[in-house]
Amino acid sequence: MPVAIRPATPGDLPAIRHLLGRNKLPVDGLDGCLETTVTAVDGPDLVGCAALELYPGAALLRSVAVAAER
Repeated sequence: MPVAIRPATPGDLPAIRHLLGRNKLPVDGLDGCLETTVTAVDGPDLVGCAALELYPGAALLRSVAVAAER
């Protein structure tokens, strides 16, 4: 099954937090970026994520992680 890229949902937050933690990345403020977060999923497994933290006239790319085994 190919990896699919899709918008994150509230149900993805535990898996995103886990993935970020495994990659030693911060999770503070992640809840506020859910609307601008995308996930990479392989079947039921979340294998990647990325988010934008929006500011007036700019955005910060954050929370970019890929499962090490991928």
